[in-house]
Amino acid sequence: MNVLFLGAFAASQVDWIAPVIQSACEVDVLAADDDLTRVAVALEDADIVVSDSWAAEMPAPPCLKLLQLPVAGTDKVTLAALPPGVAVCNAFGHEAAMAEYIVMAMLVWSHRYFEIAMGFRSGSWRESGVTNGPLHREIAGQTLGIVGLGHIGRETALRAAALGCRVLGANRTVGAAPAGVERVFALADLDAMLPLCDIVALCVGLAPETRGLIDARRLALMKRDALLINVGRGAVADEDALFAALRDGVIGGAALDTWYRYPTPDDPDIRPSRHPFHELPNVIMTPHCSAWTDGMARRRGADAARNIDRFIRGEPLLHVVART
Repeated sequence: MNVLFLGAFAASQVDWIAPVIQSACEVDVLAADDDLTRVAVALEDADIVVSDSWAAEMPAPPCLKLLQLPVAGTDKVTLAALPPGVAVCNAFGHEAAMAEYIVMAMLVWSHRYFEIAMGFRSGSWRESGVTNGPLHREIAGQTLGIVGLGHIGRETALRAAALGCRVLGANRTVGAAPAGVERVFALADLDAMLPLCDIVALCVGLAPETRGLIDARRLALMKRDALLINVGRGAVADEDALFAALRDGVIGGAALDTWYRYPTPDDPDIRPSRHPFHELPNVIMTPHCSAWTDGMARRRGADAARNIDRFIRGEPLLHVVART
C-alpha cells in the first residue's frame, strides 16, 4: 500500500502519524500541492492520501481508495472532485483540549483574570479583598448551555459539571442526556435554552442549518451579562450581529477562537473579521488554537494511523464521513 501525505498541513503531521502505522506501507510526502503536474505524478500510485483538503481542480487519482483527513473538519473537501469508490474519513483527539479551552475561558471571564492581573501588574490594589475591592464570580452554580453535543460538547459537559455548573445542551438529534448534562433541547428549541444560560458554548460544526444559527434575534434572547464562547466555526454566529451585540452590550462578552477570515499566502496577517473585534474590551480573541496542543497531535495522529491500519487490513473504517 502507498500512503501519500499531500499538502503543507499533512506534511507537518507525518511525524505524528507515520511512525504509528503498524502495517507495511510505502510513505511519500508532497508538501507543495500547488503544482498540479507534480501532484498528478504523486497520485499515480497512491492508495491512501492523507490531507486536510481536496480541491475541485485536483487531478484524478487512479488508485485512491481512502482519503484520510488528519483533522475533524471536512469543509475543505470537495467530494464531487473525488473519483467513485473513495472513503473519506476524519480523525479525532482534539476534544479534550477544546473542552479545557472552554472551561479556561469560563474561569478567566468569571474571575476577570486578565483584568485583575494586568491591573495589579500596573500597581493597583483596587481588586483586592484587602482593600474591599469589587467581587468577581465563580463558575460553580452558573448555567452553561452547550450547542452541539458531539465529541467536544460531551467532554466540555463532563468538566463543567465537575466544577459545579448546571449544564444544558442543544443538539440536532435528541436522545438520552450525556453524562453531566441535565437536559437536552432540540436545536429547533434553542430559543428556549438561551435565556437560561449564563454561558453559551458553540461546539457545533458548520452546516446549512447551523450557519448564522446565533443571529441578532437569538443574541437578544441571551442574558445581558452572558458570555458566548465559539470553538465550532465562526459562521455559526452571524458576524455582523455578534459584533453589534458585543459593542452595544446586548450580551456581556465573548471568547472567540473561530473566525470569519483566515490567513492566505497573499495576506498572512489578515484580521479575522471585517469588524474590529480587537477594539472591544469584552472580547477574548485567540487564533483558532483551542485544539492545538501536543496531546491533541498525539491522539489525532494515532487515530488517523489506526484507520490507515484498518484499511490496509480490510477492516471496517472509523469516522467515515462520506463514500463517493
